[in-house]
Amino acid sequence: MMNAQPFPELSWSWTRSQTFLNCKRWYFHAYYSSWGGWRREASNLSKHAYRLKRLITLDQLFGISVHNQIHRMIDESQKMTVEAFTASVRKTLNRAFWESTHKKEQWYEHPSYIYMFHEIYYDGEIPEQKIEGYRERINIIANHLLSSQTFKDIFDRKDKIRLVSSERFRVFELDGVKVWVVMDLVYQHLESGKFVVVDFKTGRPSSGDPVQLILYSLFLKEAFDITSLDQMELRNEYLAIGKHASFTPRHSDHEYVKSLIRTSVKEMKSCLRIPEQNVPLEMEEFEQTKNRAICRRCAFQELCDRG
Repeated sequence: MMNAQPFPELSWSWTRSQTFLNCKRWYFHAYYSSWGGWRREASNLSKHAYRLKRLITLDQLFGISVHNQIHRMIDESQKMTVEAFTASVRKTLNRAFWESTHKKEQWYEHPSYIYMFHEIYYDGEIPEQKIEGYRERINIIANHLLSSQTFKDIFDRKDKIRLVSSERFRVFELDGVKVWVVMDLVYQHLESGKFVVVDFKTGRPSSGDPVQLILYSLFLKEAFDITSLDQMELRNEYLAIGKHASFTPRHSDHEYVKSLIRTSVKEMKSCLRIPEQNVPLEMEEFEQTKNRAICRRCAFQELCDRG
């Protein structure tokens, strides 16, 4: 039986909600069994679940590395060359590959400081064909990024825009529940006063992309007391294909996302044994997905009898 250890208050984020929808057991390990696993006095399950939570896929690290270079350029107000951009991303990926293959014991003891690729941990290797595919993607993404609408605005027309924020965690409340958002970029056109919310994507377009942007606009509306939704442009920059998609949120969009959050929170709360302390039901109460494709992506598969 799981000990009633202290957990942080229940909050909501897009990532958390997607994990919950993908697999309840994955959700349990990501937000409950792994909690406190960094502490010396933590249970073996918590330590191991926390360790597995630190696994990272090649796709995840690729996206993080690209975003890091984007925000480095924005923060320093200086464009990088394609060569410098690709070299920086490759450096991170190469470091992670080396640590994953040579520092497993150190990762086991200090998982927060050492990279461990999910693919190497579970499969023992990353296929050369997959690595080569990412080598090609870096150049494509770098070229598309540097010629993107967003980079034209913030670098070529910098005297006509005001940067509002670069990537950082933000929070607002809905019905007393904290809702966390991480916006890639927000800037404002000085002449029109219009705010532009940008989300950079390194993968393929997804049906959830507009929903994330609407979520960000909910925060922006409250944070800047925006009275008309026409004052916002929501934009996805799809760096893999060199295209962007923009739209203006509607009141009905905001109501839809609020309803989505409320429903999601209600379902998450139904999995709590002590709701006031965010203490979950027993692990067995969290249903496992029947989709084996999700299992293969899961960091916690070795804690699961389907792993």
